[in-house]
Amino acid sequence: MRKLFFTILFLITITFNGQSIEKKNNNSEKQKVVATFREIYWNNLPKPKGWVNDYEGIFSDNEERKLDSIITNFEKETSIEIAVVTIDTIKVAKENFDDLSLHIAKTWAFGKKGKDNGILISFSKGYKKFRVELGDGTIKMLSEHETKEIIENDFIPKFLKGNYYQGMLDGIMKIIENLRAKIKKE
Repeated sequence: MRKLFFTILFLITITFNGQSIEKKNNNSEKQKVVATFREIYWNNLPKPKGWVNDYEGIFSDNEERKLDSIITNFEKETSIEIAVVTIDTIKVAKENFDDLSLHIAKTWAFGKKGKDNGILISFSKGYKKFRVELGDGTIKMLSEHETKEIIENDFIPKFLKGNYYQGMLDGIMKIIENLRAKIKKE
């Protein structure tokens, strides 16, 4: 009886250890696949489909159209281009979010040639990460300090409540308001 007990215990131990090794191998394989996917995404960014590129599916079609319309009207008025991209966690590791945002800004090259007057707003709901990239021409009108205040006071409060559309709308409207005021002074 004792021998049978130890035999069963031995088999259970082998089974659990075998499953642990198999899980480690599966996790390692998944990590390799994800890393490869992220590298392919980095090297083959999709072309922007408009001013709002919602790859996380945060906004409804109607919300996307409203944001796009506001940005389009502002661009026609001022030539300043504002783009929004939401980034799904599968596309980038959390620690590389800022790098991907900058890479998208450089690759998509929002802003008029010679004016460098683009702004890219990058957001990941999954990572709770947010970044605003300002072109060299835009940073002359909207300082990093002002941008930080807009992020903290206009975007983030609504995001924290889960109202991503309203936060994005409020933040974009505040950026537009500040830029209009600066343009009037010129």
